[in-house]
Amino acid sequence: MRHLKGLVVALTLLAATFFSFATSQGAEALWTVRNKPRNTITVVAHRGAGDLAPENCIASLVYSWSLGCVPEVDVRQTKDGHIVMFHDGNFARILPNADDEFKKKGVSDLTYDEVRALDISEYLIKNAKDKESVEQYKGAKIASIEEIVDELKKDPWRHVVIDVKTVDLKKLAEAVYDVRFQVTLTTDKEDLLAQWSEICPNADGTLWMGLGAMNDEQLEARFKTLREKNFRGINRFHLHVTRDAEGKLSPTPAFIRSHGDELRRRGIEFQAMPWPTKTCPEAKTDYALFKELLENGAMGFGADRMDVAIKALDDFYAETPEDWNVRDNIPIDEFVIMGHRGMGNEAPESTLETFKLAWASGIAPEADIRMTKDGVFVSFHDDNFARIIPDAPDDVKKKGVKDVTFEELQKLDVGAYKGEQFKGQRAVTLKEIVEELKKDRQRIIFCDIKQIDLKRFADETREVHPQIFLTGPDVKPLAEWKKLAPRAKSLIWMPTTWSGTPENLEERFNAIRDAGFYGLDYVQVHVTVDGALNVKPTREVLHRVGVECRKRGITFEVITWTNGDRESSYYPLLDAGVASFATDFPSVVKEALRKYYADEIK
Repeated sequence: MRHLKGLVVALTLLAATFFSFATSQGAEALWTVRNKPRNTITVVAHRGAGDLAPENCIASLVYSWSLGCVPEVDVRQTKDGHIVMFHDGNFARILPNADDEFKKKGVSDLTYDEVRALDISEYLIKNAKDKESVEQYKGAKIASIEEIVDELKKDPWRHVVIDVKTVDLKKLAEAVYDVRFQVTLTTDKEDLLAQWSEICPNADGTLWMGLGAMNDEQLEARFKTLREKNFRGINRFHLHVTRDAEGKLSPTPAFIRSHGDELRRRGIEFQAMPWPTKTCPEAKTDYALFKELLENGAMGFGADRMDVAIKALDDFYAETPEDWNVRDNIPIDEFVIMGHRGMGNEAPESTLETFKLAWASGIAPEADIRMTKDGVFVSFHDDNFARIIPDAPDDVKKKGVKDVTFEELQKLDVGAYKGEQFKGQRAVTLKEIVEELKKDRQRIIFCDIKQIDLKRFADETREVHPQIFLTGPDVKPLAEWKKLAPRAKSLIWMPTTWSGTPENLEERFNAIRDAGFYGLDYVQVHVTVDGALNVKPTREVLHRVGVECRKRGITFEVITWTNGDRESSYYPLLDAGVASFATDFPSVVKEALRKYYADEIK
């Protein structure tokens, strides 16, 4: 194994050199939300549905979900210990028609039955300019945590953000356990999120900060503390942004950009929320402010007016530039290189050692998933063992993963065919893959579906869904996957060699586009490049596919089946707007990218 360790060290050093290159250049690519699928962008509806429906009731949540938003709910405990949705410390604002004595009371002063007897639509109806539009909410009741959980169970795509006011965290964790993958706890106290990560480890945490009253220096002091704690328990960061007396962003654009980039590199979603202040009273409906936040790297929004946030997002995506290129939009260390079958030709296919090598080298490995005769998920590409175990008896060569038990498979050496230094490597199991992913949430893997039970696969990978891309040539199983695993990702690969032609690529792609892309995250096209750098499909066709993908924030990836071992093969593809590569030659791609980003190609 000494040779393998040497290879790991060499490739890791190559990765470090490659990734440090970006910081040595002048202007770095300015990432924007367009590099994420539009349908994955989070718009958090403040207090349920912002200003568009009553706070604290199920109707507001359902309305938010209908718009594709994530409702935020504030929870408190009643006098007799029930958890309910309510923001304020008393009833003065929400029940303007109540007597003064009652207005002073809060949720904690009433029993659950007393809280449920209140009509919390009063404030909305009283203040609405269009009374008829809010009459439907008359009689709205404060929602219980049980009702919220029941609503989440109706649709796995639904999520909710829970802002804790006065609640026992353990009791809350027990209440949401069945839907914990759909729940995010939010607070302005990082220590509380650290506790939550232990009490409910599979539920996300959001730290909010600002309230429109913190400047760059104050916020940076908080960030220093967060770095010291390694952002423990924080999956999302929610920053309140306003305008100062001169109309400039506060915090400054430079702060928003630099800290948003830092969060993204840590795998933390950066949300910005326009926050009304004396100098910016109309922040909620300031369309230009929403757009400016997107230009400065916001990955999502908090909003009181989700309609304004949604319009800003849709318009921002529609304005995708035709001359888009990776140099200006994707930092080089965030450019995804998929290692075909693990690490392509640079290591054995689909072994644990290869996957570790890929991650250490900055490569996202691909695993081909099959089931053994006794139902164990493993990674193995071919239908039989002939190519990978050339010295096996003929009767073994004819068999495949589905014909042997896991115990029998473990006896087969799937590394020796690549060289003596790889001798003894075995086919990696899905369980091993999951354990490795859990060690670092920045790791991702592409899983090509060969022969699997999709429901079982979803169940066995649930803890690491955000790190998994399911891939395949057919839309139907990928669409089913997104229903089973809404937090996971998907890639459709479109061959133009053995199972399709360059000429009908546009027709097939247009059919997928016109159907709304089925929740896809990546579109991969197979291409060929000849010695004269002629590309099939043509550069023009690839450019059009790339533009259409970017209008939805879908990553456009290609794999070249010819001359992939030549750096020059990748330059025309990058010029055409390719944003990711799958390859059998990851080291070659890295060097081609280094030169392309340095603009050394003439």
